[in-house]
Amino acid sequence: MNTPEAQRHALPDHANEPDDRALDIDQVGIVGLSYPISVWDRARKLQHTVAKIGLTVGLPQRFKGTHMSRFVEILNEHRGELSLGTVPLILAEVQRRLNADDAFIDVAFPYFMERHAPVSGATSLMEYLCAFHAALRGPALEFTLKVTVPVKTLCPCSKAVSQYGAHNQRGLITVEARFDGMLWIEDIVEAVESCASSPLYALLKREDEKYVTEKAYENPRFVEDLVRNVVIALRDREGVRWLRVSAENIESIHNHSAYAQITWPSASPPPPSPIARRRELPLGEWIRLQRVERGVSQRELAEAIGLSASALCRVERGERPLHADAASRLAQAWGLDEARVLLRAGVVPPALLRRVAEDPEGFFAWAQTGGET
Repeated sequence: MNTPEAQRHALPDHANEPDDRALDIDQVGIVGLSYPISVWDRARKLQHTVAKIGLTVGLPQRFKGTHMSRFVEILNEHRGELSLGTVPLILAEVQRRLNADDAFIDVAFPYFMERHAPVSGATSLMEYLCAFHAALRGPALEFTLKVTVPVKTLCPCSKAVSQYGAHNQRGLITVEARFDGMLWIEDIVEAVESCASSPLYALLKREDEKYVTEKAYENPRFVEDLVRNVVIALRDREGVRWLRVSAENIESIHNHSAYAQITWPSASPPPPSPIARRRELPLGEWIRLQRVERGVSQRELAEAIGLSASALCRVERGERPLHADAASRLAQAWGLDEARVLLRAGVVPPALLRRVAEDPEGFFAWAQTGGET
């Protein structure tokens, strides 16, 4: 039949042709695509912004090319859903649709925070340039969040040698972080600003200008001070396991910038194991990833476990819990161990509770070691 589908299959597919040059391609795909995304906002839950996106895969040497249109198709299917929480699901779908072992996404976007001037309280919006990079190699995910925070810095040396005044400048502090759990963009901004001579504001009245100027004078900082103090401010936060902090002071009396960078710990930690990463996923993300891998629609799964499609959607978004009865039906529908699914849902099975009650001290000692035997 001369249908559009038949015509499409009749056209040559050069991307699937073999290649004899024996060279793997690290990444191939699309970059520079402007796209609306949703970013988690600590104050308002979600913030809508526009990002520049790169979406790529690793291409084995046996293939001539990849199918570029599928990257955009996948993004379109997740329109309005591209957020920090859905990245693992999108990359898993890229792997599946493009038959790739490795998938990568780079997203750069402006993020806005409402700020209040320190004395007058005048309200304005400050822009912070943010990005994240994620790589899904097989089932193992590595995610890096990047935030650039503009600050005010004042030179300690200038203050020490000058009879009055001291030169100051705008500084740009960039933090790249890898972490388990959740680290808000706001957490990074606040930690950085606490280490600078003074925060920056989009709107200041005269009384605010006086305050900021005097605050900076009382808190001089070298670039070396900035990077060290920011690492100290962030490294002990729960879940933080890797940091790279750089500071650039755009000098006001020199024809150059001052720069410093620290990577902590000094050697990059090994990526988490595939099993560990799967366990780290929040329940909703884990359900959706499992559902996508099984080719099950949200409506089909909702019917199988006795929920409405809208209720399951809220579970996958992390907006509501999955109750014990629905978790049990989920385990039965997918042939999974019921106790493990209940634990993912935050429900302790009665049999496990009895085991803990039999030896509470032993369980407590085991839990304190992180579950190591």
